[in-house]
Amino acid sequence: MSSDAEVEVSDLAVAVAGRSLLHDVSLRVRPGQRLALLGASGSGKSLTVLALLGLLGRHFEVKGSLKVAGRELPWRQAPGRRPGMAAVFQDSQAALNPVVRLDRQLLPVVARRRQVATTAAAKIVRDLLEQVGFEDPTRVLSSYPSQLSGGQRQRVCLALAMAASPGLLIADEPTTALDMISQHQVVQALRGCTGEGRSGLLFITHDLAVAADLCDDVVVLQHGRIVETGPVEQILRAPQAPFTASLVAAARAGVLPAAGALDAVPMGAVS
Repeated sequence: MSSDAEVEVSDLAVAVAGRSLLHDVSLRVRPGQRLALLGASGSGKSLTVLALLGLLGRHFEVKGSLKVAGRELPWRQAPGRRPGMAAVFQDSQAALNPVVRLDRQLLPVVARRRQVATTAAAKIVRDLLEQVGFEDPTRVLSSYPSQLSGGQRQRVCLALAMAASPGLLIADEPTTALDMISQHQVVQALRGCTGEGRSGLLFITHDLAVAADLCDDVVVLQHGRIVETGPVEQILRAPQAPFTASLVAAARAGVLPAAGALDAVPMGAVS
């Protein structure tokens, strides 16, 4: 998938055992756009990601349409086979083998994805690591995952995801649980890998402040439903849904709502 391909989700609905989890979720990521999918824990953000990547189990009932560059794709697909998409997740430690040096993990994957020899893959990996902010890629490659910080491991995972030259990068809570410096470095790395002329970004987060720093537009999800969409500036200036207004107030106060704190906020527009 080229970087000028559009990804469009229409009326995505997910249910399990007769219980609806996602309700008619529709979103579109334009070429080079950075779109935040914002919501509290349990809002359906990660479920949306799993559906997009074709990773939902067969016990889930999935309806709706997924189009990439105008071509409709099935909701279920073999893991790792979703064309043109790559993802990084919150737990970078789980994504890397703790007992294998990083060069022995990254080089074979990049050689396979780019269909090049290992020597050529080594240069590509170093370039990718520099792209995500590492000044000494050789030291990183000679390290074990445990020798890196959480933010550094996250940037390694990002470099590996970008090896596939995806049209759409999906980042699922990549800055959660990181300190402020590491969070800033990951955001800068995401900014350097995505945007106009590069990959599009679907950034999954519960932190409006981080979303506003990185993304152009926001889709707000509450209890499996989209309650508001719009440009970041518009959302910050004049939120229309009570839930969004609560997120904006928390962001302005410099705090994140505690888990479950916004569960009782009503859905719908601000009166």
